[in-house]
Amino acid sequence: MANSDTAEYRIQVDQLRPGVFIRLERTSWFDHPFLFSNFKIKDDEQIALIKKLGITHVVCIPEKCDVLPASPAETKDEAEKQRTDPDKELSQEVIDHLWEIKMERAKRLREKKDHIARCEERFNACIKMFDSILKNILGGSIESLGEAVAFVDRLSDYFVADRESTLHLMNVMEKGEATYSHPMNVAVLSMMVGREAGMSADEMTALGLGALFHDIGKEQIDKRLLKKRDLNKTELGVVRQHPVLGAKLLLEVDVFPKTVARIVAQHHERMDGSGYPSGLKGDAIDRLARIVAVADAYDNHCNHADPMESLTPYLALSYMFGQQKTVFDVEILALFIRCLGVYPPGTVVELSNGEVGMVMAVNPKNQLNPSVMLYDPAVPKKEALIVDLADEPDLRVEKSIRLAQLSKEAYDYLSPRARITYYVDPS
Repeated sequence: MANSDTAEYRIQVDQLRPGVFIRLERTSWFDHPFLFSNFKIKDDEQIALIKKLGITHVVCIPEKCDVLPASPAETKDEAEKQRTDPDKELSQEVIDHLWEIKMERAKRLREKKDHIARCEERFNACIKMFDSILKNILGGSIESLGEAVAFVDRLSDYFVADRESTLHLMNVMEKGEATYSHPMNVAVLSMMVGREAGMSADEMTALGLGALFHDIGKEQIDKRLLKKRDLNKTELGVVRQHPVLGAKLLLEVDVFPKTVARIVAQHHERMDGSGYPSGLKGDAIDRLARIVAVADAYDNHCNHADPMESLTPYLALSYMFGQQKTVFDVEILALFIRCLGVYPPGTVVELSNGEVGMVMAVNPKNQLNPSVMLYDPAVPKKEALIVDLADEPDLRVEKSIRLAQLSKEAYDYLSPRARITYYVDPS
């Protein structure tokens, strides 16, 4: 750190030198050729470009500086020296090249947003399909298994086949639709782990079905009880019967494999025996049920009924690995973290240049460098900039941010508490 005084302050552009960290004030991202409004001065060419843009003052951020700005006296000496040297004009060619890089980046961002929009359409379409299948199963239809298997295959093809494109979308769903996004999230997350574990096609189908219908037993419990926040001992006992009710319901349909019913029955069992309904322990719990248990708990942490009690994905994983390691299969938990990355989609982060953003996609080959959507009040929310940190060698994630640390403006802009969904587009 160049200075113990971390307060930001305005300086003249003439005081700039390489190593000074600045913020361009009162300028839109579209008004200058730099990729960011906050950055560290690399060379004299950048200073010349800032001057050419007609900018006379910038904000210095001393805690991020390698060196502090020149003093007014040093600036005056430098000006005298420059008068004795030939003027060094910044060529238009250099400026045009910077604009080309920025416009190419903007094009890639538009393509990424189009890609996300297509995925969102697919996911919402699948939600409607799932609603229909669930009704058929509850009605005892013998055709329901075939429909469910085809649906799981569709989820696998659409959302699991290409883990490198794992996305986090901000879906503002209707209350009814939100009910069905949880089982789909759990199914996709579970199948990602299954694929990572090298499971067979039959195992993947059973895993997907068990995850998709893990909470089907709740359909036989009074909805008022499920929505109640503070349950007494008797009411809690009723709710905790939903794994048994769900397994019984699937077995009564008759065509569902017993493996699927076993996953449903055991998805709340815990490795240390603290789970329910049977208090099973360790290897007595079906391995596929152990996978669903991790995915279910994670999605509930991220998508709590009370949005302000929800954890960011990064904090959810940190909590599960740090505080709940004894209740989950450690190997499965490690596979789960490997699938989602160090900074899972939906994590709110601060970057090394001071920018705040939300992780949109993970890069499995370089997990410390995800794609991040930046908060910039000067840029309309619909045009929000998404940066691939793998393309920015001078930029990195500094830390994960708790939601309470966000300003209301940043919170609304990033919409971090809209329901989180995870899936992959094979394209």
